[in-house]
Amino acid sequence: MKKKLSLTECEAITLQQLSINHPWRDARTRAAGLLLLAAGEHRTAIGAKLNVSHQSIYNWHGVWENRGVVGLLSGHAGGRPLALPEALIATAVSVASQEALTLKGIAERIKTAHQCELPCSLETLGKTLKARGFSFKRTRMSLKKSGTRSDLPPARKNLPA
Repeated sequence: MKKKLSLTECEAITLQQLSINHPWRDARTRAAGLLLLAAGEHRTAIGAKLNVSHQSIYNWHGVWENRGVVGLLSGHAGGRPLALPEALIATAVSVASQEALTLKGIAERIKTAHQCELPCSLETLGKTLKARGFSFKRTRMSLKKSGTRSDLPPARKNLPA
């Protein structure tokens, strides 16, 4: 039995704008698929146009019927997985909160606690800690400064011009 999708004018405009302007590609694809379904195209043809399976079109239709546009948007689960697992992040946060260390020091503590190499760069570790509200001590290699520098001329006194 073929399920027909009927949209009101407001729903059609909303889906059209969603298919053009939404930042997530999968949300734009879902909206475009529902617009094509409402236009009377077959699910297999829609799937071929949008490079998805026909089962996805059935799923989008069901979500639209049950939850509307909120259902289309809540299905977004895209994105790259985190570079650091949660266990390593928890260790890094606890180490950073206990004492002031450099990123290298925090990475060494993580390495000894979990018996594994850090799966990301130190820069990624720093960004992760900053996102969690923690900071790290930034140290800089510098020369020890003596009282006077021999390469500079002696300081001039205020001479009248």
